[in-house]
Amino acid sequence: MKPRIGITYTYGPGEAGHINDNVREYVVSVEAVGGEAVLLRNEVAGLDKSLAKIDGLILSGGADVDPKHYGAARHEKTKPASEARDDFELALVHAARERGIPTLCVCRGLQVANVAFGGTLIQDLASEMDERYTLHHQQVKEDGEERTTAVVEHAVAVDPDSALAKLLGATRFPTNSMHHQAVKDVAPSLRSVARTPDGMVEALDADFEHPFFYAVQWHPEELHDDPISAKLFGGLVEASRRVSGAVART
Repeated sequence: MKPRIGITYTYGPGEAGHINDNVREYVVSVEAVGGEAVLLRNEVAGLDKSLAKIDGLILSGGADVDPKHYGAARHEKTKPASEARDDFELALVHAARERGIPTLCVCRGLQVANVAFGGTLIQDLASEMDERYTLHHQQVKEDGEERTTAVVEHAVAVDPDSALAKLLGATRFPTNSMHHQAVKDVAPSLRSVARTPDGMVEALDADFEHPFFYAVQWHPEELHDDPISAKLFGGLVEASRRVSGAVART
């Protein structure tokens, strides 16, 4: 039986459960490593029902987290996804932590996890970093490229002693970059374990007990045939298989 991997995403009216362009690459990536994708509705009231359907979780990319969730005024460049998605994902990541559900957080997902556990965000890198903004981070909009043409753009250096380095079997590699926000203050229960040459946080490890909890700022779902991406999704599916099997045997 394939592990069921829940995926959060942004959808328009009447699109819940529909594989649109915002979620398609996640579905492909999960299926490529032997998982079954389950699209989740942004409904806090249905949280327990959503969790009952899945063995693992992906908090996917998307628009910005509303800064009210980390006590900041909204920057003019900040464009929140939706109140429903924010509320659902913030509750969901807490539940995944408490229940030991294997979790992979991607781009916005990393930012959601950081905010949920008490961290803050830089709302717009280009305007807030000013002359310190020396690396190309918002690849899609700055180059006018389509999402599917976003290729490896900069290097990521991973702490050799981190759990992420052990999972990936690598401490330095090139990857893509599609974000205008980033981690500012790291949440107390998370640890920065990867950065770009200009110092931006690119990955977080959990400082709490968990079978599988990783957060990355880049978009591994866009990099098909990339061994680093395959290890992230493969690790999630394998951890979900182990955990669901252990639950089934108890």
